[in-house]
Parts: sequence; structure tokens; C-alpha cells
Amino acid sequence: MSNIQSQRWLVSRRHLLRGAGACLALPLLETMGLGAEGGSQVKRFVCVANPFGMIHDAFFPTEAGKTAALPENLRAFEPLRGKFTVFSNLDHGINGGHSGTHAFLSGVRSNEAAGMPNGNISLDQFCGESVAGETRFPVLNTSAGSNDGGAVELSWTRSGVMVPSIQKVSRVFQMLFVDDPADMAARRTTRYERQGSILDAVQEQAKIMNKRLSRPDQQKMDQYFTSIREVEKTLQQEKAWVSRPRPKVDMKEPKNGTVSQQLPILYDLITLALQTDSTRVATIEVPGAFDTAAVGIEAKGYHAYSHHGKDPTLMAGMRKVERYQMEQMAKFITKLADLDLLDSTQVLFGSGMSDGSAHTNRNLPILLAGGGYKHQTHAKMPEEQGKKVPLSNLYLTMAQRFGIQTDAFAYSKGTLTEII
Repeated sequence: MSNIQSQRWLVSRRHLLRGAGACLALPLLETMGLGAEGGSQVKRFVCVANPFGMIHDAFFPTEAGKTAALPENLRAFEPLRGKFTVFSNLDHGINGGHSGTHAFLSGVRSNEAAGMPNGNISLDQFCGESVAGETRFPVLNTSAGSNDGGAVELSWTRSGVMVPSIQKVSRVFQMLFVDDPADMAARRTTRYERQGSILDAVQEQAKIMNKRLSRPDQQKMDQYFTSIREVEKTLQQEKAWVSRPRPKVDMKEPKNGTVSQQLPILYDLITLALQTDSTRVATIEVPGAFDTAAVGIEAKGYHAYSHHGKDPTLMAGMRKVERYQMEQMAKFITKLADLDLLDSTQVLFGSGMSDGSAHTNRNLPILLAGGGYKHQTHAKMPEEQGKKVPLSNLYLTMAQRFGIQTDAFAYSKGTLTEII
């Protein structure tokens, strides 16, 4: 057998079948994403987050290790043993209650971003940058409803801009699976070309001005040029997908509804988005507008229940809200496993708030599933000052597992060898 015949067939998503004057984009095949350096498959990342944290005794197992008994709100994960890990004592070392929750997925508060090499970029955007152009949506940021009653503020670009989430499932469906009318696609292409021309003109003027500036101002202009290049790259990537047809799926356009109605639909849509390789990075926010009556408790509002102050009735209601969230996530993880997508998909659940009643940002509720890790059920990290492990260590581990060659993320000090 020749060397060519004995080599494994490698193919990327960018390959096209050409013939008879036509081009046809390849579907997502099993061999796609396999590289010559070790054949790792396509990597995916999904983050799910809420704004108010979790009641600790209902989320954290009391014992450590693979055989740890699961608390009440994680019992839906019992069939998933070996596929997930709950981490205790991980956080970003932040105080401030609600004012610190926006750093959950970035590890960096907004007012500290200027002093960081990558600003306060969140993990989803960091991963999305590395695969930009390979899918229609580098990152798909969604929410199960409006931010009334408590915003998650999950996703941030490296320039410090919060990325808004799509709050209606009908819109998510349309973006993923409904082609734009021809006239709309043509207008969008024209708009991209016009925006590109404007950026070219602005950049040329800026270069002329740069020669007359002081060194500090030149540094500011360099940052400005970097921002322009990021916008140009984004425009080029978006333009390339305008004329490509969207995949067809056996799902009708869903109706919008309450948070509890939209959340399971969002999980289905994200599953389809991963299956069709429409995106490899997605986020789902469970906002403060959660309709508490849907889980059989008085309609006081999710935020009100989070301020339970250890009142038994309010705590019982909060447990039901949290149990619903974890049950829906367990169904999602099970579906990914059934579709053979879980080992290639890192699924993170968490919050920038540890306990909504105590308003603390320490010991955040963190669960990681899938991704091909050596999962432990419960990994109890050191809690003593001086020995604490930053949550950013987990994010660095996840970024590297996603395929990014980096030795740092936010304030990380290394990777989590416990699950590698």
C-alpha cells in the first residue's frame, strides 16, 4: 500500500465538491476537523448560567470523588455519572454581590480590563475567536427570556463590550435555519461592502494622523487599528456566509413564551446548531424573569426567592426553581451523549453569584460535563487562603481542550490536572 493510500483521509469544512460548473458545500462529516497533527475532532463549548447562584446544600455533594452521593437538585444527573464533575471552592476572588457577577465567564471585572492582555474577554468569545469563519456563527449567545428581574451579563468581547443575548426562540430558529430572502441577502452584501469601504477610508486617514502624534497617542492609535482590524475580519467572515444556504431541520419554528417554556426549546435549538455545525460555541442564560409559578410555587419572582434569608418557605421555592434548571440541563447532556456529541462538547454550568441570599461571589456553583475529561462527580478544591485555586484555571484548561494554544486566561495560575 502506498503512503497516500495508507494515510487517513483528512478533510475540513472549507472543502467543496466541484463539478459541472457548480459547487456544493460538504455536510458535517465524522472526519471533519481532523488535523494532520494528531487527529483531534471538532471541539465545542456550551455555557449555561443564571444570575442568582444555587443553594449550596442542594447543589454541592458533601463527599468528594466519583462515588459521592448527589444532593437533591442533582439527582437527575445520577445516570450521567462519569460524564460530569461538580467543583467546589472555585471562584475569581471577587466580592461585591451583584456587581461582581458580570465577571463569571471572564474572570475579570470591567474596571480591571484595561490592565489585562486580553481585556475582560469571556471564555465563549475567546473560544469563538479561534474558530471564527469556520461556522456561520462563531458564538451563539441566547437567553430563555428578558433580563427583567436580573441580568446574567455573561458574554464580553476583548474590547470590553457586553454581547447581548437573543431572547426569543423564534429569532434563534430563524437565524439558524431560515434563509434570508434574495433581496435581503443582496442588501446585506451591499452593506458589508459599504462598511468595508468606510473602514478602509478611516484607517488610511488614521495612518496619516498617526505620524504627527506623540508616543502615548500612537499607542492609543495602535489600539484603534486593532479594533478596526477586528471589525474588518468580522465583516469578511459574515459576508462569506450571506449566500450560503442554511441547513434544513425537522423542527417547526417555535413559539416564544415564558422562561420555563423557552428553556427546553433553547436546548433543542443549541443541539441542532451543534449537529449542523452552525456554531461550535453557544451560551444559554436563565434570566431573572424566570416564571416561578411554572414550578408550582407562588409567583413572587425568581429574585425574591433568591433573597430567602433562610426562610423555609422561600428556600423550598428556590430549590424548585433550581431543580428545574438542573433537570433541563441533565436532559440536554443526555441528548448530546445519545448523539455522540458529548465527548467533543464541554458543557459548563455556573453563576457569578454563589448564594443569592448571602450575596457572595465565593465558592461559585460550577458543574462541567462532557469534553472527554476524567470526570470525578465531585472535585473538592482547597479552600484555605494561599492554597485556593482560581476558577480561571478551569477556564484555561477548557480553552486548551478546545484547541487554543495559550498558557493563560484571565488570572489563571495553571491548569486543573485533576480532570485531565
